[in-house]
Parts: sequence; structure tokens; C-alpha cells
Amino acid sequence: MRYAKFFSTILFVTLSAMGFTSRAQSDSNVYNERVIVTSRYKPVVEEMPKVNVAPTITDTVSTISKSFTYDISTRRLTSLYEPSRIKAARIIGEPATRLYNNYLKLGLGNYWSPLAELYFNSLRSPNKNYGVRLVHRSSWGTIGFPGEETPSATHYGQAPFSLTDVTLFGKLITKKNLQLSADLGYQSDFNRYYGFNDSTLFAVMGLNRDDLEKSSYNIAYNNASVNFGVKTLNTDVHALGYEANLNVTDLFASYSQNELNFNLDGNIHYGFTLAQKYKGVAYLHLTYNGFFNNFDPLALPLGADSLFEAALLDRDETTGRSILADRGSHHLYKANPYLDFIFSDFQIHAGAVVAVDAFNSNKGKVHVYPDASVSKSFFNDLLSATLYAQGNIDANSWNQIRLVNPYVAPGSQVRALSHYDFAAKLRFNLSKKIDFSVYGMYSSLDDDLSFELDHHYTLHNVFRPVYDSLTRIKVGGNFAFVNDEMLRLEVKGNYYIYKNKRTEIQGDQRVEVPLYYRPDFDAGLAATVNYHDKVIGRLEFQCLGRTPYATTKAIDGADSTLFLPLRYGLNLEVEYRHNKALSFFLKADNLLFQRYFYWQNYPSYRGLFLLGLTYTIPTK
Repeated sequence: MRYAKFFSTILFVTLSAMGFTSRAQSDSNVYNERVIVTSRYKPVVEEMPKVNVAPTITDTVSTISKSFTYDISTRRLTSLYEPSRIKAARIIGEPATRLYNNYLKLGLGNYWSPLAELYFNSLRSPNKNYGVRLVHRSSWGTIGFPGEETPSATHYGQAPFSLTDVTLFGKLITKKNLQLSADLGYQSDFNRYYGFNDSTLFAVMGLNRDDLEKSSYNIAYNNASVNFGVKTLNTDVHALGYEANLNVTDLFASYSQNELNFNLDGNIHYGFTLAQKYKGVAYLHLTYNGFFNNFDPLALPLGADSLFEAALLDRDETTGRSILADRGSHHLYKANPYLDFIFSDFQIHAGAVVAVDAFNSNKGKVHVYPDASVSKSFFNDLLSATLYAQGNIDANSWNQIRLVNPYVAPGSQVRALSHYDFAAKLRFNLSKKIDFSVYGMYSSLDDDLSFELDHHYTLHNVFRPVYDSLTRIKVGGNFAFVNDEMLRLEVKGNYYIYKNKRTEIQGDQRVEVPLYYRPDFDAGLAATVNYHDKVIGRLEFQCLGRTPYATTKAIDGADSTLFLPLRYGLNLEVEYRHNKALSFFLKADNLLFQRYFYWQNYPSYRGLFLLGLTYTIPTK
């Protein structure tokens, strides 16, 4: 009974619904009922999913399609709720890495070659930095062995060198974004004119090496310097910035040489926009270099010709100075305005150097040099090309000359090098691991520095500077391969073609004057390995082509050029880092034990080995 009553109820509801549907479908074809939907405001329109399958009614009465429209009207409701303000979150950064404010490096090698380096620097500070650096490197070895019965042609005695450098430095940044800096340094560079063997010494002067006082052919250069600088750190566009440095250097050397140098260097720069799209910077770089030389010797190095020495040391009765003593001043003034900007993917540097040369000429000669370059990348930085034309004039002062050749004669002539350089470079960035570039350069040089033996010194162990005017073509390239910073391979090389502008008449024809100490090529190969920052090694091979150094007359009267032999060397450096504070290193130069010549009559050591450690004193 209970189930029958349930089924009868279901049947009644179904029949009632069918009757209602029949009446509704018999009305008008337009369904005019308006539906208003009210809900909480949302600032989006909800997606209406499409019904892909239309419903069907299995009925005998035919269905009539009805038109049904509705709209949604949104109304903004003003909320009376005000959320509480959220406090700014405090970001906790990673702990600062530990810094070390000192570094000590000690080593000792064969040929009695000690090494010592000490660095001390202030710790992390946003507005100041100061410290001291001390470096000493020397060697006191002997080249060759003395002969038992006759003077040896391969014994050159002790060939020492020593370099000591002490520098104090400091930097302060003010609240006005100004950086103030100062440096105070002293350098002592000691060498010896050892470029003669026992056989030459006995043949020229009739002396044995034991008869010599070493002080008679030592040479020492002492250099004291002080530098002051100021620099603005404001790099905003449409802001004027500036930088200025004053450097004073005093070189006082053996044989009464003294050179005082004042260098004032500064620039003014201003950032700007071009066509409201491109950004650039305008610079004005100003430089003054003044040199004041004084040479009044009381003695000359061993081997000076007696007539030359007598003339140089002859004193004026009134002044007490040497008749040939040299005292003078040399000056260079330069202005370099230029623009740096990027225009349509071109990196452009455009400017010029205007120089007043009162170094080579007392009257002052005006030079104008180009200072321009343009670079552009192609194929998503796969290839980049650079063209440039540059020039300048640079002083060959006593301080510069002795850095190139420490065996130069005291009181040597000084000249300023004037040069124009035009070059093109292609760089291929083949992948993140491979980088390759080739380049070519044409240079025109006036008063380019070179050397030859000074005929006033009979032991042929002292050089004098030679200044040539020439053109030079340089073609070269370099290749680098990097494998995840663990392995780095580098190959580089250059080939040179020289043409001297100066000629002389030989017989019935005019020929170029020979150029000395300019090799025809140089090449290098290096491999660096870094194993987990624990073991670091570098193997380097260098090769220097034949180098002309003199000209001699053949039996038939023709000139014959003499060359230093091909110079090549293999160097190795290995470091083992035990921890952040302690490491050990081995440095080996000239592993092929070649007796090559840096300069004529100056042979090198056969293999120089240095073993040492570095240590950092931990601080709190």
C-alpha cells in the first residue's frame, strides 16, 4: 500500500506538468518575461559556457522555438568598511660575506730570488677606503762560470735586479656625492750594467772581474710620487659631472739624474638626449704634462770613453757645473672634446685631440689628431665590427725610457711620440664558449722610441735611445675558448711590417735606415685550469720573432743586419688553495732553459723557479 501511494503521487505530478507545458506552448511565439539578476558587484564579465548539445523533448506535441533575452545591470555599492593600513615589510638580506683586510705573499726561488708582498685594506664602508701596499722582488744570481785559466767568454758575473714599491692610498666619499682620493708612493728599482763578459772586460780594459767595484756599474732609479683627485659621482642625465687629478712625480737616479713631472688631468662631462630618443654623453678632457730635467754627473758608468768622460766631467770655474750638463723643461698641453652615444644600434665615439707640443719644440707646435670610432653588431651579436681613427702625442721621459730599457745611458735625449692609427676589427661571438677576433691597423709614427749601443761606452753595455719616423702595418687575431670557467684556452698572434721614413745614400742608391728592436711577429698560447677554486694552474707559451739590433759592414762593403735569435719561452704557475686564508704556489719561468737575450749582450737566466705561500690573517 505504501509503494502504491508513492507511485500514484509521482504520476499525478507528471501529468500536471505535461498539462502546463501544453498550455504554455499554445501561447504567443514571443516570450516577454523579463529576468533581473541581482548579485554582488564584480569588475569582470563572467564567461557564459556554450551548450553544445541542445535538449530534446520526446513528445507528440511539436515544439516551437522561443526568443529569450536577458541583461545584467551592475550597480556600484559604496562600502563603509575601511581596511587597516599594512606596515612595510622588512626584508632580511643574506648575511654579508666575510672580508679580509690583509694579504701576505712570501716566496723564494733559485738565483737567490726572494719575493714579498703585503697588502692591508680597510673593511667594508660606504664612504671611505684606505690601505697600504708593499712589494719586493729581487734576484741576485750569476750568469755563466769564470774561466780557470783565461777569461771566460760566457761569464757575465752577477746579474741582479731589485724592485721595491710602497704605496699608501685613501678614498673618501662626501655627502655631496664627491669622491676625494689621495696616493703616496715610493719605488726603488735597482739594476746593473752587466752586459759584458770576462773576455771583453780583459780585452778592452785589461781588468779581471775581481778587480771591479760593483758600485762602478750599478744603476738605481728612485721614484717618489703623490696624487690628489676629486670626482663627482652624479651620473644623471642632464647633470654636469667633473673629475680632476694632480700627480707629482720626482725621479732621482744614479749619475746625478733628476726629473720632476707635474701632471694635471681632468674632464667635464654632461649627459644629454638626442631627438628625445637617443642618449649620449659629451666630454671635454684636458691634460697638462710638464717635465723638468737636470743632469750634472760627477761620475759615469764603467766603460765610458776617456775623452767623453773627460769632456762631460769638465767643470765650469764660475758655476761649478759640467760644461755638457743638461738642464731643461718640456711641456705638453692637450684638449680632447668628444661625444659618446648610441644611434640606431651604432655605438659612436666622435671627437678630436688638439695638442700643443712644447716638448720637442721650444716654440710650441700645434697638432690635431682624430679621435673617432664606430661599432655595430650583426646577426644577434654573432658578429661585431669596429672602425676607428685615433691619434695622440705622448712623452718619452726619463721615467718612461728606463721602464722600457733600464740599461740606457744617463742623461739620454728625450722626445715625444706623435702617432696616427687607423684600424678595423671583426669579432665573432660564435657561442658562449668560443670568441674569435681579427684586426688590422695602419700607423704613422714620428719619434718612435728604439735603442742602439752607445759608442761612448767601450764595453758595449750601455744603450742610447733612437727616435725613428716610420709606418707600421699590424695584422693579428686572437681566439679564446672557455669551458664552464674550468678551462680557458687562448691563442693570439701579430705580424708586423715596418717602413722607415728616413733614408740614406749608400753607393749610388738611396736605402731605408735600419730599424732596431722591432720583431717581425709575436705569438702566444695559454691554458688556464680552475678545478673547483681549489687548484688553479696556468701554462703559457710565448714566441718572439727575430729582432734586428745592429748593422755591420761585409767584406764587399754592403751592410748586413744582425738579429737576436728567435726567442721562445714556456712559463708555468700553479696555486693550491688550502682554505680561504692559506694557499701555496709554484711559479716557473723559462722552463725550456733557453739562454735568450732581452737586449744585445744581456743574456737571461736559464729557468727561474719560485716557491711560496699566501696567508691572510683572519679578523673578527
